[in-house]
Amino acid sequence: MKSSGLVKKIVGSKVTVSMYKESACSHCSKCSDSAKIANDFTFISNVDNIKIGDIITFEMEDNQVFKAAIIVYIIPLIFMFLTYFIASNMGLSEGECIGASFSGLVIAFIGIFFYDKFVVKNKMEKSVKIIDIEKR
Repeated sequence: MKSSGLVKKIVGSKVTVSMYKESACSHCSKCSDSAKIANDFTFISNVDNIKIGDIITFEMEDNQVFKAAIIVYIIPLIFMFLTYFIASNMGLSEGECIGASFSGLVIAFIGIFFYDKFVVKNKMEKSVKIIDIEKR
């Protein structure tokens, strides 16, 4: 997956980029630059000629993006259905099963938050490759 962004901060080999929105309207000149920025993203780079204010194009491995999508969209649903099934087999009422399923959903999102914070962030930082640097 290719993406572009504006270099905001450089600390050692860590580069923080404000990513541009990837949509048809992101390249239009009608909006201000701040409306085109989506999120900040930090990664490790071994390229030396990057300066603050440069616009870079970088690429992440597609399998990493696919794994992230599965974790964010599929795992919570599995937890939700699984907790409903377990609660119904325990003999709880339908309302209690629904409450348990939403509790499973919350637990899944909390687990994903910590997994992202401590595991995925380190892996994603190392799988980014800079394709192009546009000097400002």
